[in-house]
Order: sequence, then C-alpha cells, then structure tokens
Amino acid sequence: MEMRSVVRPVTSTRLVMLFSLCLVAFYNLATWHALLGLTQLQGLKAVAFYASFGLFLWAAITLLLMPFSFRPTLKPVLSLVALGSAAAAYFMNDYGISIDTVMMQNVLETNPGEVKALLSGQLFLYLGLLGVLPIALIWWLPVTYRRVLPGLVNKVLVCIGCILLIAAAVGPFYSTYAPIFRDEDKLTHFINPTNYLYALGKLTKQTVAIKETVQIQTVGADSVLSPEAQQRPKKSLMIFVVGETARADHFSLNGYGRETNPELKQQDILNFTHVASCGTSTAVSVPCMFSRFSRTDYSDKKGKTYEGLLDMLQRAGLKVLWLDNNSDCKGTCLRVPHSDVPKNQPSAFCDGQNCLDESLLVGLQDYIDSLKDNAIIVLHSDGSHGPEYYDRYPKAMERFTPVCHTNQLGSCTSDELKNVYDNTILYTDHFLSQTIELLKRNQDKVDTSMIYVSDHGESLGENGIYLHAAPYAIAPEAQTHVPMVMWFGKQTLEDASIDRNCLMAKQNQPDLSHDYMFHSVLGLLGVNTIEYQPALDIFRSCKHARG
Repeated sequence: MEMRSVVRPVTSTRLVMLFSLCLVAFYNLATWHALLGLTQLQGLKAVAFYASFGLFLWAAITLLLMPFSFRPTLKPVLSLVALGSAAAAYFMNDYGISIDTVMMQNVLETNPGEVKALLSGQLFLYLGLLGVLPIALIWWLPVTYRRVLPGLVNKVLVCIGCILLIAAAVGPFYSTYAPIFRDEDKLTHFINPTNYLYALGKLTKQTVAIKETVQIQTVGADSVLSPEAQQRPKKSLMIFVVGETARADHFSLNGYGRETNPELKQQDILNFTHVASCGTSTAVSVPCMFSRFSRTDYSDKKGKTYEGLLDMLQRAGLKVLWLDNNSDCKGTCLRVPHSDVPKNQPSAFCDGQNCLDESLLVGLQDYIDSLKDNAIIVLHSDGSHGPEYYDRYPKAMERFTPVCHTNQLGSCTSDELKNVYDNTILYTDHFLSQTIELLKRNQDKVDTSMIYVSDHGESLGENGIYLHAAPYAIAPEAQTHVPMVMWFGKQTLEDASIDRNCLMAKQNQPDLSHDYMFHSVLGLLGVNTIEYQPALDIFRSCKHARG
C-alpha cells in the first residue's frame, strides 16, 4: 500500500493514451510486418512514413477507447482489450493469420476439443505478459477522474486532437496510405485491437439479423425424383465425404512427388485436379457447398436462413443421414437425421478424446442393410485438421518422418511439418479406400457412388502463414485449391445414363468448384427441381439417351 502511495495518479485520459501506445508498440508486430511488405519507400521518406503510421495508429486507438474512459468502464474495458489483444497477437504472430469476421466466427464456433488443440506454453506466455501483467498494472495504478462536465469537455478535446493528429499524419503520405487501405485485407485485418473488435461487432449484427429471421426459407419445394430415376433398375446409395483441410497439391494423384495416395490409385476412381473451395474455413465452405448459392452470392445469413441440398433430397424421398467426426455440420444437417461419432465408444478408432475417421464406418453396414429407398450418407471427416496433425492418423501409418509433434507449428522445421501433414493425407487415402470397399460390398444390390471433396486447404508455413481461414481475396492457393475424388459402382453410371469416358475427359477441367456440388448431386441422383442449374452439373453433358 505504501508503494502505491508514492506512485503519482494518472488521469483517465492519460491512462487511455498510455495503453494505446502500448498496443501500438507491443501488440501490433503483425501490423508492422504487413506494412513493411506493402510499401516501397526508402531512406528518410520511409522513416517519416512509418513514424506517421505510428502516430496515426496511436491516435486512432485512443479515439476508439476514449468513450470508455469513465470511472465505471475504464479499467474493465481496458482489461478486456488487453486480454483479447494478447490472444490476437499470439495467433497473428505465431500462425501468420489475419482476423476478420470469418476468423471470429471460427473462434466462436470452436468446440472444446479444438480449443485444447490450440493451447500451448507460448499462448499462456502471451496471455501472461501481454494480458495478465497489463491488467494487474491497470488495476494497481491510481487514476483520477474529473468532475462530469470538465471531464466530458476534456475527452471531447482529446478526441478532436486525435482527429487532427490523424489528418496531420495521413495528409503528407495520402498517396501511400490510399492504396494500402483500399485493399483492406492486406493491412486492417492485422491492426490490433480494431480487427477483432470490428469483426465481433459485425458478426453480432449478422447474428441478430439472422435471429430476427425466424422463418427458414424453403428451397426446392418442388423437389421430386425424376421419372428416369424412378425407373432405374436399382436404388441409389451415395456416400458424400466432406474432407477437412486437405490441399490438392499434396495428393500424389495430382502429381505431388510423394506417394500419398497409394490405395486410391488402386481403385477405379476419377480424380478432378482443378477444384476451388467456396471459402477458407469450415464455417463457410461446408454450408456453402450444400447451398443453392454460388461462392460470390453466398453469405452466412443465407446459409443459416435458407434450406439446402439435404433438405431438398429428403423432400424428394431420399433417406438422408449426416455422420460427423468434426466440430459440427455448421447448420447444414439440422433438419435431417444426424449424429456425432461418440468419442468414448468402444472402438479401435477412438481413445476417449478423439476418433479417427474410420470410426465413421463403424456400424454403417447395418444402416445400409436397413435402407429401402434411395439414400445419401454424408461423412464429415476430421481429415487433416490442424494444428495437432499428429492426432489425425494411427501411428502405424506414420510413414513420413520425423514429424512435427506440437501445436507450435513455427517451432517445427519445414520438413517436420510437411511430413506430419502428409501422414494425414496418407490416412485420408486409406479412409476413402475403406469407404469404397464398403460400397463395393453393396454394389450388387444398389447403385453405389462416392464423392469426396475437401472443405478448404491449409497453409504450412509458406510466407509465414499457417493453418487456414485467410480472407478469400488474398488467400494463398494452398487454402483454396482442394482435392475431389469420385468413385462409382459397376452399374451406377450406366443406370444413370452417364458416359464414363466423357467424365474422365473432365478430370482436368480448369474451372470446377464447390459451386458444382449442389447441382451435380441433384443430377446424379435424378432429382428434378426448378433450383437445378444444368450448367453447374458435372454429369449433365455426359448424359446420353437410354437405348
């Protein structure tokens, strides 16, 4: 107490200004790094510009926090900002990510298992040094508050001063600032704390708007099985595998130097080499690929307030089942039968906390035996989910060594990271081959098919970027170029009047994307609806008249 008494009190406005200075200096290393890559200035002009940017950033953050500099709100708000900014700084510095609404949506939808995978000593160090320590200082430091009217005048004057300082800092370098802020993905998504505060505000607004839209909009009310599909000699059974975090350039089927697809290459599959994802995160890509909306027209609100492909297939009389070994279906399966793989099930593929993807196949034959109608089964796999890649495959399949055995990806060598990731692809290859073998055992009684496509790709340290969820406009190809593999039972294509040779010729079609999934599944399963767009059906141009 005596020690505190010798510390001179600071005014509430000064505390905000000091805290803002700390944010600029210690919490925005990713911002400064991004800025260095966006400017071509040299010498004294570069020094002057970076000084102006520091002043601009300090004034802007001060302006943002000044409305909270009253007694009831000052210390609580600064404490929350310190803790949030410490976490944001860690993920931006260590994983090279930027923060926008999609990233914040991923954070809010992360399940406990995924949170555990992200915990590390370095994260706690950031939270301690940049979170807990500043919070302790904020609450320990004595603060003086002016009377209401003088205090309000003071804050208004400070805000005016900040605005003038921003103008003075930006004005001489307007031609440099303009292109930087015109393409906001390149810089503003790194500025801490405005990036996550803005994203949270925007996401909250979107969520409120969605909740106000009580009625789920019907899509494809006219969905019905076509006469041609009804006349097929056998019922249809499709297994649609939603992959996780698999990048196309690590599939040996696509020319990758390592043999990561030894089992699939022995199967009679079709491999599509140029497929683009709808998003760079599960929260966007999964609902988008099952939506009637294209990538450019899709939004989170539309995904949550409109029915999707599974609703339409169910309406057309197909049996629909969604099985999940991932976080969840992101709203896609809410109106159809769905279940998660129990992590504590007595299975060779589960350890009580995690399950390998082969757990999705356990008991599936019994379900298939019970089917009497056309059916689609969606398997949402765990795939190559990071950062704990080493937990996504059985140790017996650890072919590429040494591996990165930590969630601190930046501490691993490039080879270790590539090895552990390639082991996940190798196991995905095995899982898909096992799925095909299951379908083979049923192809005499039903027309079987498998479609596999990953939701998005993954960055493995290229240019200092790890994981995924980069803004799509600037996302590296590693996050948007995804693998897609199809397999068909011996009579499936013939019964659907589809020419296999024609499909084979489409394997290197350059413009395929998740936009094709909705319409291609409708076309293959023979569902008629006004929502169907033939131009986005991979199979449509390969159909021939039945003789």
